[in-house]
Amino acid sequence: MKLDKAIKGYLLDCRVRNLSIKTIQWYDQKLHFFAHWLDEDEDIQEIRDITIAHLRAFILHLQTIQVGRRTINKGEDTTQVSPLTSKGYVQVIKGFFTWCELEEIIEKNPSKRLSLPTVPDYLIPTFTHEHIRLMLDSCDLTNKLGQRDRTIMLVLLETGIRVSELCGMRIQDIHDDYIRVVGKGIKEREVGIAPAVSKQLWKYINQYRTPTKIDDPRVFINRYGRHLTPSGVEQLLIDIKERVGITGVRVSAHTFRHTFACMYLEQGGEIYKLSRLMGHSSVEVTEEYLKNFNIRAARREYDKFSPVSNLDLLAKKKSRRKPASN
Repeated sequence: MKLDKAIKGYLLDCRVRNLSIKTIQWYDQKLHFFAHWLDEDEDIQEIRDITIAHLRAFILHLQTIQVGRRTINKGEDTTQVSPLTSKGYVQVIKGFFTWCELEEIIEKNPSKRLSLPTVPDYLIPTFTHEHIRLMLDSCDLTNKLGQRDRTIMLVLLETGIRVSELCGMRIQDIHDDYIRVVGKGIKEREVGIAPAVSKQLWKYINQYRTPTKIDDPRVFINRYGRHLTPSGVEQLLIDIKERVGITGVRVSAHTFRHTFACMYLEQGGEIYKLSRLMGHSSVEVTEEYLKNFNIRAARREYDKFSPVSNLDLLAKKKSRRKPASN
C-alpha cells in the first residue's frame, strides 16, 4: 500500500474516534512531512519498504535542519528543531505504525524499537501577582473590549481552561458557581468559579456583549460581533503585554493555565483534583505542572534553609578598637 493512502486511512480513523480537529491536524502535518522526506530523500512511497533505519535517519534529519521563524522585531531568524518537537514526531510516527499493524496493513511494525528523544526539563515561567495586577489594570473598563479582555483574563486565571475551551464556551455553559467546559475528545467537565468572577461574567454578558447575530451562543465576541477565535485571544494578550511592558514571561492563555495550576498547588490543592479540573487524560500529565511548582517552592523557601544565612557568615562584624600604645 502507498504510504499516503495509509496516512489517509489513519486520519479517517482518527475522525471516527472523535479526536479533536487540532489533534488530527497535528497528525496530518507531521505524517505528511515524514512522507515527503521519504519520497524526496529515500525514494520510498510504499509503506512496506520502510525500516527502522529510515525512521532513525528521519529523526536525525529533524535534529539537524534549520527552521525559519519570525522574531519580535519582525526580522528573520533560524533555529534548530527543539527536542520537544522531535519527540512529538516520534510519538506520532509510532502511533501511526502501531495502527497500521493492528489494521494488518503491515506485518511488522518498524517503529517498535524507535526510542523517544531525550527532552530537557523546561521550567515554564508563570505570572507573578504584580503581572496579573498590571494586566487587569490595563483594561479600559469604559468600553466593551476592555470589559471583555478583563473577563477573559479572570476566567483563564480562575479556571485554567484551554484557549480553545474558552472560545467554545456558550451562554448556557455559565452557571452561578461553575462553568461547563467541552475539552479534548469532546469530554465535558465542570470547573468552579468564585462569586467575583461570576459577577464579572454576568456584567460582561448582560451589559457589554454585542454579537452580530442575536442567537450566537458563544460567550466571547470580537470587535466585529463574531465569536472570538483562539488566535484572537492570543493577539489581545500580546497587545496587553506590549501595553504593560511585561518581560521575562510569555503572555499567553497557556501561561494563565500554568499559573492557575501552580497557584492551586501553592494553596494546598490536591494533584488528583487538579488533574480533573484541567481535563488531563491522566495524572502523569498533571505531574509536569507539579514539577514546575516544586522548583518554584524550593526556590522561595531557600532563604529559610540557606547555610550561609543561618550561620550569619557575611554579617558585618563590629570593629574592635585597638588598645592605645604607651
